[in-house]
Amino acid sequence: MIFLLGFLCPYFVQVSGGGEKTIAAVLVLCQGVGLAILTGRWLLWSIVTVLLVFLALIFPAPMRNVDALVIYGVGLIVPLRLFISSLAPGREPLVSALARQAHGGGALREDIALYTRLQTWFWVVFLVLMLLLPVFLLAGPPGAWLWPLKGGALGLLAILLVVEYGVRRLVIRNFDHVPPWAMIHVWKARSSDRT
Repeated sequence: MIFLLGFLCPYFVQVSGGGEKTIAAVLVLCQGVGLAILTGRWLLWSIVTVLLVFLALIFPAPMRNVDALVIYGVGLIVPLRLFISSLAPGREPLVSALARQAHGGGALREDIALYTRLQTWFWVVFLVLMLLLPVFLLAGPPGAWLWPLKGGALGLLAILLVVEYGVRRLVIRNFDHVPPWAMIHVWKARSSDRT
């Protein structure tokens, strides 16, 4: 909830007429409190948060950009790690495991196993490219590197999920395909089983 407030509070401050410094400081403060609550390391995150709030008051725009970059990086590195580790020898590719669970837990057909393995590799490549995209965009117009951080990557992901569903229906015939939202439920169930 604190993290959600960390994203919403700066907009409330902005709407109420708060300046850039106040917005950046509130953003960092909410996220620091959220990290302290999640990790239970109050002293560490208190010191880090005070330092970051101080920097946010001095350099508000760069701190907001750094904050967006860190969240973007973590948001891509965590799933990338899951996808890559599932491709290790002796492990089931993540998309294969999700497909198997979505279809009752039995063994996958050979063509589906191959498709889901390739799809796992596709998502690895996509996530790596999304991590590198801001670096490539530094050569473009000023501020272009912020495009993926401000929703461009999420928009591209949504488009690719829809395209993949269509491609899957064309490539894999005679099969009861599950819609993308069913896979989200499987992902959530699998994640809650781990915790």
